[in-house]
Amino acid sequence: MLENIINNVKGQLTGELQNKFNLQPDTANKSVDLAKDNLANGLKNQASSGDFGGIMDILKGNKGATEHAGVNSIIGNYVHDLTTKLGVPESVAKQVGPYVITFLMQKLTGKVNSEGMGQSDIMGMLGGGLGGGLKDKLPKGLGDKLGGLF
Repeated sequence: MLENIINNVKGQLTGELQNKFNLQPDTANKSVDLAKDNLANGLKNQASSGDFGGIMDILKGNKGATEHAGVNSIIGNYVHDLTTKLGVPESVAKQVGPYVITFLMQKLTGKVNSEGMGQSDIMGMLGGGLGGGLKDKLPKGLGDKLGGLF
């Protein structure tokens, strides 16, 4: 599901990165791909570490994305990757990181709320791509039934 959401907004987000942060088109495009990887891995790590309540608070709109330590950690990793993997200046990366991750979390939150997903739905989707992670801890077949978030 996260990949679908990002694919749907990638053009818009890439354009905003070019306009607001003066990133070159290729760098802006790669920045969105890097954000997807950071967000997917970060959410999976948060869920598998037992901090699912915090993720639910964000996805249900009860808390802003940057009010959660786990999301701030995802942002920090993303900023690091922007500078080391894409050569984005640190001063720019520190602005791009929170902007992109918050933007994507808002889109994910909108999807969760518009489809009325509950905790078990989200657990199943987060676990869908873990291959032996959360999916195996769900009741038999629930992870498969719910599809994959990543």
